[in-house]
Amino acid sequence: MTIEIVNLAQYWYFETKLSIVVAMIDRDTLFGASLGACIVTSRRGNLKGWRFPGSFFLSAGVGYLFAPVVLPHLPGLSSGVTAFICALIVIPISIKLTAWVNTADIVEIIRRLRPPK
Repeated sequence: MTIEIVNLAQYWYFETKLSIVVAMIDRDTLFGASLGACIVTSRRGNLKGWRFPGSFFLSAGVGYLFAPVVLPHLPGLSSGVTAFICALIVIPISIKLTAWVNTADIVEIIRRLRPPK
């Protein structure tokens, strides 16, 4: 009898936590980020093995997480469209910025970041 009670308590606890997490997810933002990530991963033809789902989840996660940051700056767009744009744009900009930082020396980086006189 106690095993059934423990199993019921674990099931109820899991169902309660899962329903709370599902209620917190913005479905429009998740859908937009997933569409953007789908386009990003489909453009890259050389992804094999775990790189394809890894690239998809990375782009979708970035799109979902950056959407609330960008949404106030684009007031005419919905959260789904903003997440779509973030999933498309943030990863390539990050890659280009990382490549630039790796090739530049510290003096050039400081000169670029310093405001003009």
